[in-house]
Amino acid sequence: MKKRALIIFLSIISLMIALVAFYGSARPGYGDNHTDCHSPVGYTIGTNVVGDIQTTNSSIVVVNITATGTNLFVQAIPGAEDNNLFAFIPTTNRINESSIYDLDPSANSIEVQFNVTTPAVEGYYTIFIIAGDDATGSEINYAIQLININVGGVEPPVEDPIAKFFSDIFDHLGIYLGLPALILLSLGTVLVLVNENKFVKLHGILAGGSWILTLTNMITGIVRIPVITWFGTAYDPIIHYPHIILGMVGLITGLISMLFGIAAERKPARLTGYITLICWWAAFILGYILKPSLFIL
Repeated sequence: MKKRALIIFLSIISLMIALVAFYGSARPGYGDNHTDCHSPVGYTIGTNVVGDIQTTNSSIVVVNITATGTNLFVQAIPGAEDNNLFAFIPTTNRINESSIYDLDPSANSIEVQFNVTTPAVEGYYTIFIIAGDDATGSEINYAIQLININVGGVEPPVEDPIAKFFSDIFDHLGIYLGLPALILLSLGTVLVLVNENKFVKLHGILAGGSWILTLTNMITGIVRIPVITWFGTAYDPIIHYPHIILGMVGLITGLISMLFGIAAERKPARLTGYITLICWWAAFILGYILKPSLFIL
């Protein structure tokens, strides 16, 4: 029975690892305005549009975009925001400085005039245009321009702060991997404190599962998040770096605790286990402090 339960447990953990490795992003929510997901260095973008564009169904509005930077391109990205609901002339492909659509002859500078056809359905829409490095295509070093277009006089949407609060909470792998890992480790700790001899094996299974979940969380973050994001300016370094360090320290002490536990060295196993529990709870809390929208409704 115990072997069967262990096999089921390991199968579930393996399935979670596979799903997270394939689908996970490990990224905190960036919000609707994308202001936190890019850290442009050396690139600027601007527009002649002031405020929201007020227009009617199936009409054409003119949007001028200016941008600066080296190896420069400008693009109205298909699929971004509501771009697919609009028709962009001259193109939705990248426009670089050698393009006939660049109206600015100056080096490291582009001006593009987009004739944008609005949707036939009334609504409040947002188009998304970027400027960046055409040589590297870096997904992080983009300057962005969002333009709101009100078709038919529709009232702008009002965001529900309560819904946003819960959306932000669940928009991070910490809630799916970090929190279950903490629950498993905390439960295992409580059980061994209640009766160490009786629950020592269950404690080992729970703590081991917790360690696997945390390792998966970290690997997913390393694989899915660009290095420039980990060590760039996207997050507050005073919070971000301790978050990383505490998570790594907990991972190492957790492994050491497991080895001590296997060797039946209970005292050092208990000490390193407590260090792991403290580090991971601290890292989890810091991870959500990195999401300021949770605290500013």
